[in-house]
Amino acid sequence: MDIYLFAVPSITALAFLALRKGYLTLRGAISAVVVGSAVAVAHLGLFLLLTFFFLTSSVFTKLRAEWKREMGLKDVSGRSLRQVAGVGTPIALFAVLYVLSGDARLLGAAAVAVAVATADTWASELGVAYGGVPRYVLAPWRRVDPGVSGGVTAVGIAASAAGASTVAVLSQLLGVGGPLLTVALLGYLGEFLDSVIGATLQTKYLCGGKIAELPAPGCRKRGFLSNEAVNLVSGLLAGFLYLLIV
Repeated sequence: MDIYLFAVPSITALAFLALRKGYLTLRGAISAVVVGSAVAVAHLGLFLLLTFFFLTSSVFTKLRAEWKREMGLKDVSGRSLRQVAGVGTPIALFAVLYVLSGDARLLGAAAVAVAVATADTWASELGVAYGGVPRYVLAPWRRVDPGVSGGVTAVGIAASAAGASTVAVLSQLLGVGGPLLTVALLGYLGEFLDSVIGATLQTKYLCGGKIAELPAPGCRKRGFLSNEAVNLVSGLLAGFLYLLIV
């Protein structure tokens, strides 16, 4: 209870600051308080791991912000409730299950979910900002526009590996646990699954020979998942896979 009384005001203050800085929308800030509070009650180290993800991802989101805004990439305007929930739900779920069961493996699963979220966000933001023209993950010879789901770049791949590995190391230093190599590999695998699911099941539009994220006259809709749903599914899959193999 003492941790809870300390954590909630701290998380609320952090969310308010993020709102003022434009990293979160109002509804995104409220959802961040809910997710952060659940995680903080479960384990302080896990909360610090989640904070690391949030801070680094917020900074990377603002890189080349004007260019991203001109390209119509929405994250630069602040992460919404749906975006926070998509990334945060797997982490909060494993954290709550840990509180209820006391099974330490669930902390490792939560760390994997943080690794997936970090790998995905670093890959997306750095890849879009500095990776040049992406290649379609299911057909690497095919070019797509920056920001299209399923598009990958060499910079993005390197950023994904760095993000997952950094979270794996920090999870050891912060006492969250989980085999370092396993957390790193599953974090990277989860991000790769995110790309594949995004390419196959996320809503997009086929406009002649071009793949687009937004509808336009004459385009054909394909897929049914939102980007937030893809994030949620990939985080859950990687976390449950961790529970199966550890």
